[in-house]
Amino acid sequence: MEDTLGAIMSKKLVTVLAEDPVGKAVREMVRRDIGAVLVMKKTGVAGIVTERDILRALARGEAVLHQPFYRMAVSTVMPRRKLITAKATESPLRALDLMARHQVRRIPVTVGGKVVGIVTERDLVKWLLRRPEVILDLLSPAYPAVSRDALVALLKEMQVRGKV
Repeated sequence: MEDTLGAIMSKKLVTVLAEDPVGKAVREMVRRDIGAVLVMKKTGVAGIVTERDILRALARGEAVLHQPFYRMAVSTVMPRRKLITAKATESPLRALDLMARHQVRRIPVTVGGKVVGIVTERDLVKWLLRRPEVILDLLSPAYPAVSRDALVALLKEMQVRGKV
């Protein structure tokens, strides 16, 4: 088993165009039971929009729950921050570090600058469950990059599987 992001990432990329309506992004997330879609522009991946981003837009009052909101362009609810990515050859621990530092739950994975997959917190938890020695290393104070939430999720998952 290879310990790279390329080995654990999902290769099924779900995308929408930046100018597509928010309703299309919502339908894709619901239909595929996922929490985010990649947003594309002519030059490639422009960003990622999550269900939380859509809820935040609603909460800010930029839109209301009626038909026009679902017609708004995805780009209007997509965060304006730089897209955080990782290389397929990098370690899953690198993705954990990036997620903790940038407070994100999903990271597009690249090869030669092109997005070829996506890794989520859940993918990393599954990887960690197969690597108990890594879990012990992460629990040490010497490794502060792992978020408390990620460790709690990992321990809950282990509990469910009867491993704790």
